[in-house]
Amino acid sequence: MILSLRKKFILGTTLLILLIGIALGLLVEHELHSRFEDEVLKRGLSVARYIAEAAEIPLITENKLSLERLVNDYRKLDKDIEYIYIVAPDHSLAIHTFGSVVPQQLIDETLKAARSPGGTVSLQTKEGLIYDISTSIQDGSLGAVHIGLYGDLIHKNVEGVLMRMLPLFLAILILGSVAAVVFASAITRPIVLLTDGVERLSKGELYEPITITSHDEIGHLAAAFNSMTDRLRSTTVSREYMEKLIDSMNDVLIVISPDGVIQSVNHAYCELFGVLSDTVIGQSLTEFTDPYSPLCMSSAFSHALEHGPIHSIESNCRTASGEIVPMLYSLAVMKNEDGQPQAIICAAQNISGLKKIQDALKQKQAELEEVNLNLEGIVASRTAELAIGNEGLRAEVAERQKKTEELRAARDLAESANRAKSEFLANMSHEMRTPLNSIIGGTEYLDSTELYEDQQRCITMIRHAGDSLLILINDLIDLSRIEAGQLEIISRPFNLQNTLEQVIELLGQDAERKNLNLSLYSAVSMPHVVKGDKTRLQQVLVNLVANAVKFTEGGGSVSITTSTAPTENDQVPVTFVVKDTGIGIDPNKLDMIFDSFSQADTSITRRFGGSGLGLAISKKLVEAMGGAMQVESVPGAGSSFRFTVPFSSSPAEPEPVNKLATLDTMQIKAAGPGVNSGPKRLLLVDDSIENRELMKLLLRTLQLELHEAGNGQEALDLFTANRYDLVLMDIQMPVMDGYTATRIIRRNEERSGNKRSTIIALTAHAYESDIQKCLEAGCDDHIAKPFKKQTLLDCLSHYLSGDLT
Repeated sequence: MILSLRKKFILGTTLLILLIGIALGLLVEHELHSRFEDEVLKRGLSVARYIAEAAEIPLITENKLSLERLVNDYRKLDKDIEYIYIVAPDHSLAIHTFGSVVPQQLIDETLKAARSPGGTVSLQTKEGLIYDISTSIQDGSLGAVHIGLYGDLIHKNVEGVLMRMLPLFLAILILGSVAAVVFASAITRPIVLLTDGVERLSKGELYEPITITSHDEIGHLAAAFNSMTDRLRSTTVSREYMEKLIDSMNDVLIVISPDGVIQSVNHAYCELFGVLSDTVIGQSLTEFTDPYSPLCMSSAFSHALEHGPIHSIESNCRTASGEIVPMLYSLAVMKNEDGQPQAIICAAQNISGLKKIQDALKQKQAELEEVNLNLEGIVASRTAELAIGNEGLRAEVAERQKKTEELRAARDLAESANRAKSEFLANMSHEMRTPLNSIIGGTEYLDSTELYEDQQRCITMIRHAGDSLLILINDLIDLSRIEAGQLEIISRPFNLQNTLEQVIELLGQDAERKNLNLSLYSAVSMPHVVKGDKTRLQQVLVNLVANAVKFTEGGGSVSITTSTAPTENDQVPVTFVVKDTGIGIDPNKLDMIFDSFSQADTSITRRFGGSGLGLAISKKLVEAMGGAMQVESVPGAGSSFRFTVPFSSSPAEPEPVNKLATLDTMQIKAAGPGVNSGPKRLLLVDDSIENRELMKLLLRTLQLELHEAGNGQEALDLFTANRYDLVLMDIQMPVMDGYTATRIIRRNEERSGNKRSTIIALTAHAYESDIQKCLEAGCDDHIAKPFKKQTLLDCLSHYLSGDLT
């Protein structure tokens, strides 16, 4: 049974109160037992001393009757006394209260036990524990008095006190449970509201913000989420505005992808040809074989894709009602920033009116020729009419040129929108990573402090939620950049075997927790070093192996197998196969698993979770690296994902990572202990007060003198007035950004001849191009937000000599 967070909190608190109550009861029982035992033994010793004094004269006078009356009367007077007996100096029994049966074994054991004068002996009998208390008569010259008390007397007194304390304990337990219910509701209610907001966002509902009034970490997370929703809503409005603008055009507009698939048509197309856009969008140009179809343009599309724009192609097209409409087509290529085709824009104009004019002109010309044969006198007038017709034709040509210019303007507008999208993606990445830095860093700091168990669970949940949100944000940004054609494939030498082993090590704990056998089989012929994009390859393998582990039950197996083909044209094709014995995939749904936000079955989504982006991104990354991905699966028996990537052969060893280490790849070893030469001076530059506060918390235990600046200009002023061993420089700031501030600092260092200070870019800009810009501006290294505390400490240990602790 799965318990909610609220029920877990209430149950845990109740169990904690119960355990404390039990422990307190045991402690009280022990203390009461010790005190009652002392009191009983003291009372028994007092009685024994009294009887010893009273028995002196009867013992001296050998008055046995008086002795018998003395011990029997006292035995009857104190019901807690089990027996009384007096032994002579020779250990013979002088008098007793045992009756007719004398327990000689008990007497022998008490006499043999070593004890101090007036001491006590504890004996375990069939009737239970008994305390034998003795005292000597005239220092032992007349013998000794022995009194027996049962231990049940002490247990009864202790149980009586504990039973009187039981109602108080029950009242405390009930009050604690009520308090746990109240606190659990206060803690879980904001989390439920935040979860509902995320679900609404996933459904596209952007107009209802999350109403959380608390000012704790959940409140900050809700505020950041509402800010993100506002930006998404504003972006959606802009896209709708563009769609309305295109639909309001009188001319037909068709957008075709580079692979020949219809991406969109405007309202003018649907109205002219009498079709719905849903029946056209998504179809390939090769599917339209009717010569009168308005989309039968495969040859023109291929020519435009290879050689550039095509202007003024006339074609007769048939509408849904069967009417033939003459159209004038023009095709233009929309390219991305890298010059690669992004879409083909086709603009078409209904030239029925122009055709009517042309037909009328032909008719006039025929009439002119006929009249010319019969009436030479009207040649001049007919020539004038022909001139008028030519003037109309020139006007039509001018109109065509105007339409062409409008098409160029539309293309420029589309390219501008594409650039705006790129800027938006970069800004969204920065704006979402910045608050996540405070969330993840703050929880990591709190995780290192002493917290109550329920607080620790809350911190763990927030940290896991922040990590999951960061993964989702990275996936969304990657998917957007891929769809925008802005994916960066970095080809560098790397160790292929080490990369595979890192994937196994990264996911080994997850597999071990599920009792899975995770294995790696590498071909003997696999090259040691290849040239390609290690990061993207590792991203694909991690996605596939993580999926295999997630969808494989305990006791199953997941394997990575590699093989190579012969090298051709300096290319080394390496095939990777990720195979599992998991739940498998329905054959009818194999195609849809590579669609964004999709999984093979909605029940799997509820059971296993996930955004449905991993396979879509992996497939696109493999294609971007020049490969292709295939999948084979049998429901209930497992799945096998196969892809081949053509790497370049590389005789050189991979370059060590000394510069621009990112959050995922930075592995700088901490410097060894050195001579402590006083605190290092560090300048923290960040426009976010939350980030600066977080950095101060993370670094407060180190021997550092920390100065703060809120923008690049403040940083320059402080750097001019002081010398710093290291600068942590944010990039996107008001007044002056981090690039500009770093360049000015480097220029001032060169002019003054001062020692070069270490500058680390600490920013949410995490793309390869952003890292390169940091290096070009003069930064020595780069840490991407959000970052882990250990990553920051490793970087400081690497660049600051000496012991920081």
